Amino acid sequence: MRHTVSVLLLAGALALSACGSQASVPATPESWTPPATATPAPTAMATPTRPAVPTYTVQRGTIEQRAELRGRVVGAGERELAFAVDGIVQNVYVTPDANVTRGQVLAELAPGELADRLARAQRQYDEAQQRMERAMGDLRFPLRRAEIDLESARAVLAQLLAPPDPARVTAARAAVVQAEAARDRARNDASAIKNRAELELKAAQERLSQAQAEFTAATQAVERDRNDNGAQERLARARDALRAAEADVARLQIDVDTARGNEIAAVQAAEAQLALAQLALDDLLKGPGPSAIAEARRAVARAELAVDESRNRIQVDPEISRLVTEAKQSVDEVQRQIDALKLIAGFDGRVAAVNVAPGSVIRTGEPAIIVTDPTVDPSLMQVLVPGGSAPALVAGQPVAITFARYPGATYNGIIAKTPADQQSASLALSGYHITFEPSDLKLESGDSAVVSVVLARREDALWLPPKAIRADSRSYVIIQRGDQPQRIDIETGLANENQVEIVSGLNEGDVVIGQ
Repeated sequence: MRHTVSVLLLAGALALSACGSQASVPATPESWTPPATATPAPTAMATPTRPAVPTYTVQRGTIEQRAELRGRVVGAGERELAFAVDGIVQNVYVTPDANVTRGQVLAELAPGELADRLARAQRQYDEAQQRMERAMGDLRFPLRRAEIDLESARAVLAQLLAPPDPARVTAARAAVVQAEAARDRARNDASAIKNRAELELKAAQERLSQAQAEFTAATQAVERDRNDNGAQERLARARDALRAAEADVARLQIDVDTARGNEIAAVQAAEAQLALAQLALDDLLKGPGPSAIAEARRAVARAELAVDESRNRIQVDPEISRLVTEAKQSVDEVQRQIDALKLIAGFDGRVAAVNVAPGSVIRTGEPAIIVTDPTVDPSLMQVLVPGGSAPALVAGQPVAITFARYPGATYNGIIAKTPADQQSASLALSGYHITFEPSDLKLESGDSAVVSVVLARREDALWLPPKAIRADSRSYVIIQRGDQPQRIDIETGLANENQVEIVSGLNEGDVVIGQ
């Protein structure tokens, strides 16, 4: 190589010399013989030393698969609410510091073609339903009659099996009390009428006795002197008074007999009403008899059989039924998608921040609106890890946390809430809320944190470092068998940056040739 550089330098010098002579003296043609090229001498090369091939031994131990997640400190009462679907924001109904209530719509995405799709799906469902109605025709009327009869039979049975209605029992007791009062009133009223009639009869009988005595005296006076006109007149008056007294006694005797009969009839009628009221109360308290309940059960069984027979007579085209079912599922699915466009408050609170505006594009899980729960102590802090950056974690899972404000220190934490805890068709928490101990660390909202979580753990597992494992269509290792290396296919499991679990193919202590 050194010789080659010398030849190039010599050629360059000759060229410069020629250029210089042309500038001072006119060029004169003359012959030129190129210098002889020196033959390069061979360079001695050092023989490379073959590096030692690394080997690895299959070991047994614990393997953990961890994830390092970045988060930030937030107030424990802050809830970042996110849409469950991607979209363009159409309306935002709240502003910062506004109070919201559970179930309130906070914002919604533009429906796009969903409204037209819902109208088409509903129209197809209505058409399928109409086809079903036409196909069923008159077959549904016997079924409906049978269903009504079954409802009536069940209602009768339920009434028989139910305990007495307190209101009906109260009314029955009141009827008994009223019947007793009516009996007593009838007895008293009839007795008073009878007593008055008897008193009037007694007075009439006394007047009759007096009239009889006067008539006897007047008769004796006439007999003593028949020519005595005064005696004759007295006898005539006594006779008239006697007849009147006899008529009064006869009339009043009838009144007394009538009053006595009326008293007996009135009291018997009142006692009959009382007996009926008492019987109704006793029947109500006793409840229906076994025979009545058995007959009601038989009536229900007959009605159920009639319904089944009516249903069996209805033979609808399975294709029409399938169309109706599919059309209804389409309506429900489109409606679910439309409902998912709304961001709904899951609790009462106050809006802390609004991160979207009409026309803005937002992705699933991105915090759209932050709402503060007033029931949570504002001094409490949590770590929020965005849901999109984290694997599937569960509430109650332990984690380790390091804070930028406390470098080198690690704190224990627990996942308190996950996006799945409050996810619905229209609402999801935007991330994982993590509590930690101690809770009185001097932190501020917005401080960065790193959360380390164990995703999986294997105890007493065989493992190798990743450098020991090769792969083509499947994983394998190379081991030394005598003078020849041999390929061994293996099945791997859990892995981290330093360890790969060996599920099958190798044993503890096997030596593997590295790459």
